[in-house]
Amino acid sequence: MAAEDLIPDSEGAGRFLPWVVAVMVFFAALAGAAALALQQATGTWRNDMANTITVEIPPLKNSKVPQGNVNTLDQARLNAVMKALVATAGINKAEPLVAAEIAKLLEPWLGDNSMDGLGNLIGDLPLPQLIDVHLSPGQPADLSLLAKRLAKIGPDIHIDDHQIWLGKLIRLSQSLQWMMLACLVMICFATCAVVIFGTRAAFTAHAEVVQLLHVMGAQDGYIARLFQWRALTMGLKGGLIGLTVTAIALFILSRLAADLEGPLFGNFTLSPFALLSLALLPLVAAALTAFTARRTVLRELSQLP
Repeated sequence: MAAEDLIPDSEGAGRFLPWVVAVMVFFAALAGAAALALQQATGTWRNDMANTITVEIPPLKNSKVPQGNVNTLDQARLNAVMKALVATAGINKAEPLVAAEIAKLLEPWLGDNSMDGLGNLIGDLPLPQLIDVHLSPGQPADLSLLAKRLAKIGPDIHIDDHQIWLGKLIRLSQSLQWMMLACLVMICFATCAVVIFGTRAAFTAHAEVVQLLHVMGAQDGYIARLFQWRALTMGLKGGLIGLTVTAIALFILSRLAADLEGPLFGNFTLSPFALLSLALLPLVAAALTAFTARRTVLRELSQLP
């Protein structure tokens, strides 16, 4: 007896199984892609911002100079801050950002600095002087001592420690990853529940044939394999459909994400390992469907006289 005789495609709850698996794979792939993208982004943020701080020197009142040049008083404060940074242990390198680099940081919010009129606008703004400071990984810097030294130079000079902001961002990212993992677990349970329901319905619909095979001496493993093979093919079919829809959705999302500018979003392109993991989802769904169907049939057979 062929498997399609026990679980036909055109009757019973089993005919909806491929579509249910397709929906489950679609949501699982989206959740997995989001979790993997967040994991990659977290690693990028950690690498880019680890062991770095920024010292901000606000411009003095009435010290604005066209095109972002630094006047004598601002230059004196900058030199004093640089000396304080050099004198602080644990600081590996300190580089002041020029006006063009500061304008580059403002481009995601103000647009391209090369546009007519916008370059003059940025040049006329009283922009603060920023110093990019790299800390030594093996020797922690005493930021409290540095803050006291900078306060003597100017009370409005402050340190922007990226570690505090980065820590909050990483915790948020990790929380979202755990939520995505919880979604994957719930999707697996929901898939198993649907397979159990469909398998029981098919088993009941063909109870007479199953009982006849059972009386004729067919082993439980043989009967279970009939249901298992049919569930495997239907699960694989649904998984491929879901993966195809997911690929289309991710392509559209990647095109939309490419228009986003800013250091926070970065590059959310999935790595080859992440793409391979998503490509294996139909096989995982098919294996889960087949295993669940087999366990369900064996349980039903164990209750037969």
